Amino acid sequence: MKQVPMPIKGFGINADAARLDNNLDTLARDLEYFAGLGFEYVEIPVHGVGAMIGGRLLPPRVEEICRLLARFPFRYTVHAPNPLNLMDIENLFWQKQAFKESLEFAAAIGSEVLVYHSGRYVPEETFHLPGGRQNLSPEVRDEMRRQEREALLDLAERAKQLGITIAMENARPYLDGSPYCYAEHLSLLVEQVKAIGHPQVGITLDVGHAYLSARHYGFDFLGAVALAAPYVRHVHLHDNFGRISGSLEKKQAELMAAGRGDLHLPIGFGEIPVADVLALLRDYSGVIIHEIRPRYRGWAGTALERGRQLVACCY
Repeated sequence: MKQVPMPIKGFGINADAARLDNNLDTLARDLEYFAGLGFEYVEIPVHGVGAMIGGRLLPPRVEEICRLLARFPFRYTVHAPNPLNLMDIENLFWQKQAFKESLEFAAAIGSEVLVYHSGRYVPEETFHLPGGRQNLSPEVRDEMRRQEREALLDLAERAKQLGITIAMENARPYLDGSPYCYAEHLSLLVEQVKAIGHPQVGITLDVGHAYLSARHYGFDFLGAVALAAPYVRHVHLHDNFGRISGSLEKKQAELMAAGRGDLHLPIGFGEIPVADVLALLRDYSGVIIHEIRPRYRGWAGTALERGRQLVACCY
């Protein structure tokens, strides 16, 4: 029987939003660096390149970004603004507006994927506000998930017209915030995607987040990946040690030394069984993004080579 290698489109890397901070000169330098390493895709954050203000795109800025991106040999994927939350009952109009504009941005730069952080019952920015950790009833949580499904069904029709897949990302857990998002559990994200039931809506499998959640909540990591595999349309690949941190812990040097938190290490630097994950995704045909923190970019080439070797072994 002839063996068929894992049919992915290629490997990419994230252009980090905080590093860019709206600076297109920084983006140009990073793209030069990524091209030299041999990446085929780059994930562009709408919010990192100054393309959006108040939920609306800035057309002259988008045109400037398109001209810059066209100078490089990459194809692009897009990450929507992190705060987008279609379970935000009080601000749904704004949330949908910003989501629609993110889809238009993705189309403008030729992306076939828009990554969206799945809805949160409790937004990260409210963890430490008075009343921010309110106990929501099961009925309210069901209503919030229903609102997200209905919003995504509407947005998916525009995504279909643009040829874009909306890829809902699984969430990481926090010491001081969890449970705050149903998608901390891959199984619940699968349920949400199945309930939406639209071909333009699938999953971004964030491997590092899934591993942190599995260790925190005690579920079977590889079993959860296998459950999600048929719905995965995009992959974020990075490493960690399965030990979560608090939402206010931002000193990456200390977290790295302790092996705690959502480190976004290059694969092979933590303990995630990446080879086993890729074996479960052997039929996956999308893009694999090495989503690593800028402080580890010196090892991005090593991560790329390691990823290629692992994919070559997946039949």
